[in-house]
Amino acid sequence: MSTLARTIAARRAPDWRRIVVGEAVLPAAFVAAILASNYALTAIPNVKLFDLLVFVAGYTLGVRRGATVAVAAWFVYGQANPFGYAPAPLLATLMAAEVGYALAGAVVRRIVPPERVRLGPGAAWAAFACSALAATVAYDVATNVYTGIFWAGMAGSGASVSGWVWTALTNPGALFFMAAHVSGNLVFFTLFGPPLVLAARRLAPDAR
Repeated sequence: MSTLARTIAARRAPDWRRIVVGEAVLPAAFVAAILASNYALTAIPNVKLFDLLVFVAGYTLGVRRGATVAVAAWFVYGQANPFGYAPAPLLATLMAAEVGYALAGAVVRRIVPPERVRLGPGAAWAAFACSALAATVAYDVATNVYTGIFWAGMAGSGASVSGWVWTALTNPGALFFMAAHVSGNLVFFTLFGPPLVLAARRLAPDAR
């Protein structure tokens, strides 16, 4: 085989190391970090690094692998949750809502590419804050809607589903936990989001 032919063949051959790292090693590392941080922060309800790490996975690895991280992490955490096992309908809702953070990360990367990310106030800081607010509100609305539907089912066939959903969305407990969730994510996304993105870029510059 000529040198030219070998060069062409080498370029066409898949880079298995890059594939394994991008498709398995990095997503698994994100899942492990999510689980470790979740258990470490068990004592603080609705304040977790889970959402931020899924966002960073979506930003770094793309929406498909970011969504894989979200689903895999919830699959494990949903079975071994300190607050109790998540039944299948709830688990599916949590997974779907969590994927929103991966989507937000992928969208933010299109607006603020890695080379424009800086520590401190700036375009990345504002984009991360907006995504934290939007994705967290969407997450809490989705999960509270599920709660309202569940309550309506528990109340019986004559119950008003819309009334129970409204109660689930607007009761003081739901509003308190949503406020804590949004506040925590705003802090985490703006303080830790940029350095995590920069660190992930240095560790895996060719992840996407």
